[in-house]
Amino acid sequence: MRTIISGAIDDQALDQADLIGGITPTCFVTNGLWEPPFSVLPEKVYPVEIKLGRLGETARNYTLCQNADALILADDNPHLLRVAQQYGLVVFEA
Repeated sequence: MRTIISGAIDDQALDQADLIGGITPTCFVTNGLWEPPFSVLPEKVYPVEIKLGRLGETARNYTLCQNADALILADDNPHLLRVAQQYGLVVFEA
């Protein structure tokens, strides 16, 4: 699954997401603000558009969700969570 990571995700969170949430990442999708845990899996980065100011990260959440199948959320990001649910992604809150 192409998996968005948001927050400080470690190996334990990945294991829990797989065991409890059924999320087995094949690729990490990020906005460049969070590093995925050490892995041989590819990472696709969609950087936040600085020119949009405060709306940059909000707008990027839509891009992330359009290019992913699942979300592992380890921080407080209600907008990303709401967009992921709107797009029907599998969500695991670490």
